Amino acid sequence: SAHTARARERGEFTDFVLICGAERFPVHKVIVCSQSKYEIAEQSPAIVRRMVEYFYTGDYKDCNESTQDPNQEKPECSDEEGLTALCIHARMFALADMYHVDRLQSLAVTKYSKAMEKTPNIGDLLDSISDVYRLTPPSVRTLRDKVIVAFRVQLGWTRRLRQTSFFPDLEPSADESGGATDTLMAAYDEVATESPEFLKDLLSSYIRSPLQGQCHNCGPEQLQPMEALQMKCLTCGKGGARPAYL
Repeated sequence: SAHTARARERGEFTDFVLICGAERFPVHKVIVCSQSKYEIAEQSPAIVRRMVEYFYTGDYKDCNESTQDPNQEKPECSDEEGLTALCIHARMFALADMYHVDRLQSLAVTKYSKAMEKTPNIGDLLDSISDVYRLTPPSVRTLRDKVIVAFRVQLGWTRRLRQTSFFPDLEPSADESGGATDTLMAAYDEVATESPEFLKDLLSSYIRSPLQGQCHNCGPEQLQPMEALQMKCLTCGKGGARPAYL
């Protein structure tokens, strides 16, 4: 409740301390231990702070979210945090998986998906892939599957738009059509080198369903395998092209 959360902030009746580096988080054992069966080892203080926030409020905030209490200031971003919302949610998902906090895990997945929908940015998505694959075991598929779908969608939009707006820190290329593609490939190469499991999953996804899209009959919530009925050649721009497997 809000009263319990304020009691923790004031250090009232706390009987347990989580220590992360130089930071200490006084908490109530009955609140923390009722939601996690394991002792929290040393983790990022910024991420553990959000986990503690979740234990008391059932939610946590990233630096792009406004607080529910108008009297509170927007949460600060430390040097360590210099993270995108997607990276924060990926790390919260991993922490929740590590300590078997199932509801927090589900919340992190929901927040990751909403952040991707709210500000679709393939650069931010690529930045988060390392956390998604590095911090969880291969058997934990929930966020990995969402990353693969999101990457395919964003890759399609990037190729269509042919813009560098996904990478605001980079200067526009003299060859605008090739600049974004070159930048995307460089970022993709880095991710593929750091997270080869992502490369394997992405290839498997394309093999299973080369084309995906939304079906009004099945519902727009989930992408479905598709078959292209009309195509054009991207070299000459003419219609009537056929895929090689026909």
